[in-house]
Amino acid sequence: MSVSLRHRPPRPIVTPGALCARWVVIVSVLLAAGCHRAEATPTPAARSVVDGRDDGITRIAHARSLRAAGQHPTDAPAVIPSVSPAAHTPTVQPAVAPRAARPVPSEVTARVHRVVLDPGHGGSDPGAIGPSGLTESSVNLDVARRVADRLATRHGVQVVLTRDADVYVPLEDRAAHANAAGADLFVSIHCNSAPNTEARGISTYILDTTSDRVAARVTAREGELVADDPVGSPDLPRILAGLRLARQGSRSAMLALDLQAAMLHDARIFYPDAVDAGVHPASFHVLVTARMPAALVELSFISNPAEEQRLRSDSYRDLLASAIARGVAGFTVGPRSP
Repeated sequence: MSVSLRHRPPRPIVTPGALCARWVVIVSVLLAAGCHRAEATPTPAARSVVDGRDDGITRIAHARSLRAAGQHPTDAPAVIPSVSPAAHTPTVQPAVAPRAARPVPSEVTARVHRVVLDPGHGGSDPGAIGPSGLTESSVNLDVARRVADRLATRHGVQVVLTRDADVYVPLEDRAAHANAAGADLFVSIHCNSAPNTEARGISTYILDTTSDRVAARVTAREGELVADDPVGSPDLPRILAGLRLARQGSRSAMLALDLQAAMLHDARIFYPDAVDAGVHPASFHVLVTARMPAALVELSFISNPAEEQRLRSDSYRDLLASAIARGVAGFTVGPRSP
């Protein structure tokens, strides 16, 4: 019994190059189809690329017919549709729309222009006295002068000192100087002291705006300012005081944090054991009537023998003065008309 076997042509060997060519054609078709679905109304250039998928499908069908006829698909020349460079890159909308540009504000944020420095104590009031006789008033004045020099020469800030000699200035007059000068900031400079001679550290204080006693004093001050208003509401001083304390409290806290961070950072470069005594609210009289952001810095504990010796040295005073000047000059006072 004889069996007739149909002669089959040998299966063509698919080389890696031919396989890559097939995948290139398939991926091109899929990408073109995706672009077609992504754009509801394609541009003429994009439409020419999308329409090119018909040529790709034709090439695939042609390759199949060649394989059925026993010919290798790569034996036939590839026919690539002519697409201009501009049309080859279709316009694709981003998945997330870019954030709109922030409008330019009508006001610019202003830096510090004028500051009042208040060297605490003076004259008949020497302040605290260290174990070896160093007086707080002399340290306060010397550091304040160094801060003033750096602010003026390095940062271009105008400075007013509440005292520039060893004289006594009443507490009420100190903040009044700042108010009269139209200062952006008020910084009072002091040295800390405690019965415990082991107490140490750098600290900064702001007005305790939550104190009822402070609120009453500020309300009385606002009452003096509006006393001549014949139609003024009896509640107006209280309202004004509340608004000012809230606004001034937040700004003063920012100033105090800046000053504390600067002093502590610079001190720890040369004195790694410098203690961060923190930022605290307090009812200092000198801060009550200031009508701008205000802070009171405590350079160190003059009652501590080791810190008294630091306060006596020029290098430590320079270090603290530079830090305070940098904290003041870098503070943003708020919007100001250009």
